[in-house]
Amino acid sequence: MDTMKAAVLYGDRDLRVVDVPRPRAEANSVLIRVNNVGVCGTDLHTYKLGMFKEMCLPQEQGLLFGHEFAGEVVEIGSDSGSEDLRPGDRVTGIAIGAYAEYCNVPPILGDKPLIIKLPDNVSFEEAATVEPLTVSLVAVQRAALKGGERVLITGAGMIGLGCVQVIKALHPDCEVIISDVADKRLEMAREFGADRIVNVRDEDLVGSLKALTGEAFVFYGSGTTAHIDVAIEASGLSGPLNQCLEVLRPETGRLVGVALYEHKPEVDFNQIVSKNLSVTGTLGYSQETMEQALNLIAEGKVDRKPLITHKYRLAEASEAFEAQLDAAETLKAIIKP
Repeated sequence: MDTMKAAVLYGDRDLRVVDVPRPRAEANSVLIRVNNVGVCGTDLHTYKLGMFKEMCLPQEQGLLFGHEFAGEVVEIGSDSGSEDLRPGDRVTGIAIGAYAEYCNVPPILGDKPLIIKLPDNVSFEEAATVEPLTVSLVAVQRAALKGGERVLITGAGMIGLGCVQVIKALHPDCEVIISDVADKRLEMAREFGADRIVNVRDEDLVGSLKALTGEAFVFYGSGTTAHIDVAIEASGLSGPLNQCLEVLRPETGRLVGVALYEHKPEVDFNQIVSKNLSVTGTLGYSQETMEQALNLIAEGKVDRKPLITHKYRLAEASEAFEAQLDAAETLKAIIKP
């Protein structure tokens, strides 16, 4: 049996690189030689707490995970619906089990493998960030932005920063405000065009936004509201989630939730009711939206290279995850098998 190296999770924060059976393409899948894979925020939940095991492949006494891959096509299943692919094609997409030298890409979202070819001017490293950029793109699309609107993004991680990039590329007349606790991430947001950055360790976000936009009485509310048009919650924390609700404009305010939470958040639902807010969740995307995200990179409208702050070999997978946990220093860790 052919084997390969893979990073297998044996318990909370117990990630080891071991030999596992090398997969072959099933009839409905495509086999990829992985060139780069990004350490995703949702994978950190799995690494720390064992969450989202449905996005993992069971191994002997462990789990193989990872989905933000870029690599080369090796083998194509006869019923995969991937007639446009050829062995050797440079591709990205979404997989399960990509913290390895090879990964199989089955149908996950839709009825065939979600794989797209890379243009020559997009590197494998950049391509490993296409999946999170697609998440950001869909969140912005769900917000249905109108010209000149004020947008608050809570959380300057990979998704929040991607939202800044997408908004400034596609809606340059919108004002973008972003909050976080990490100065390095906030400075990156400023470089990407954010109009205002707020470190909530030093500044009262709700108070500053009320001062910026004006405040008004809320009928059946316990206080006043600011007048932010759209909030995108990308932190995965209940505090920022409730701050979004508190500052959104009554009647037309829209909240887009794009984060997953380690703990069920406590939500001030009265804010939603008393202000007639619209709330939208977003998880998942299509081949079309992933191609749109890739085109933003290929056309030079979005630069993902500054986000890749740490690079590791597969043998250093555990170090990559520990680095990604350090939000103050790490924006995106990339692993190269």
